[in-house]
Amino acid sequence: MTDKLENSLVLKELGFDFVWLLKEKSQEAEKIYHAYTLNLTGRNILFVASSDITSGLEEASLFKNIALYLHAQSINESLKFLLNIDPIKIIETIESSKFDHLFLFCTQLDFLAEEYQLANKNKVSLSVPLSKMIQNPELKQKLWHDIQILLNKVNG
Repeated sequence: MTDKLENSLVLKELGFDFVWLLKEKSQEAEKIYHAYTLNLTGRNILFVASSDITSGLEEASLFKNIALYLHAQSINESLKFLLNIDPIKIIETIESSKFDHLFLFCTQLDFLAEEYQLANKNKVSLSVPLSKMIQNPELKQKLWHDIQILLNKVNG
């Protein structure tokens, strides 16, 4: 028993950990969020994207370009979008917004409360995360396709 304990202490001191311990220690990168509300005649669509803090500038720039494109469809003259929002603020933004549809650039809804997800499940669309679009520009075609389908659905 003491040999195992001594061996594990030696391995730990040398920086060698067991594989299952390494997996537990790996943490997901901290997230920031971006939001834009598209105002169409009688309809509002809230677009929300998540970014890792480390690659946030590239993803924020891509989101800004997407918002500029969407703004061409908007009835509002002023362009307002929120960049680099913390997780608490984005949840408040989503839950307090009056929107007809929520379009998320992510693959999971885990940052939203389960009750909220269930109550709004027909109003939510998921698309490719911004980070994957930056890595693979061909995925932008899927995004534009998803947006066109949503706009056609909302416009009637």
